[in-house]
Amino acid sequence: MTDSMPVRSKADAMRITAILMLCIVAAGCVSQRQGTFASGNPEQAEEDYVRLGLAYIQNDRYDRARQHLDRALEINDESAPAIAAKALINEEQGEYDLAEQRFRRALDLEPEYTRGRSHFGVFLYNRGRYEEALEQFRKASEDTDYDSRAGVFVNLARTASQLDRHDEAADAYKRAMKLRRGSTTAHIGAVTALIDAGRYAEARPLYRRLTMRIERSRELSHTPASLLAGIRLARESGEEREASGLVEQLRERFPDSEEYQQYRTMVTDE
Repeated sequence: MTDSMPVRSKADAMRITAILMLCIVAAGCVSQRQGTFASGNPEQAEEDYVRLGLAYIQNDRYDRARQHLDRALEINDESAPAIAAKALINEEQGEYDLAEQRFRRALDLEPEYTRGRSHFGVFLYNRGRYEEALEQFRKASEDTDYDSRAGVFVNLARTASQLDRHDEAADAYKRAMKLRRGSTTAHIGAVTALIDAGRYAEARPLYRRLTMRIERSRELSHTPASLLAGIRLARESGEEREASGLVEQLRERFPDSEEYQQYRTMVTDE
């Protein structure tokens, strides 16, 4: 899920390195003349320690992350971002009860902390508690100033799909498309959810736009999900030749994919 995925790309690694350097410099600027945080800007130091802790979490260095988050909590023992970040560590290490306690504590302290609410939604989703997750994502999506709002709508859509609320999922994916232009994830998700909702007239032009993007781009290519969506649309409109070509691509390129298994089940059930 968005908002709690580990860093994988080189660009993300470079970004984390930049954050680490920034936070180290900023933390070093706090004077220790009358105690660790006696002077300087405590609020900025708290923020920097949290950012540094999150950077270590993304690199799976949990002991180092705890050290910096504890420093943030020394400055402000009611720091919602620090408490929520420690909840992420608990989740990663399988301490789910403690993670939930900390997420709830953070949101009690700061109900408008959207990033923490989004992380809590991901936590609930990963536990299979979809109704509760959906509630958190709905609330998080209301924050129009949140810089990762598009990702919240994608998570909201995925959760709604798990609950067979395909209309809500489709509308959430479409919101994500508007907020993050060019998002292939949101685009494919919207097409699939519209098909699931029986809204074929809306799905077809979106799918055509997607295929045009893929044809014009050297970087984009069909995914199992986009191929399955195309197969479903082609079969629904009786375009058997188009469907056969997409089935062949799905079988040859992604034989072990969940989508190919879904296709086989779909054909068997007919």
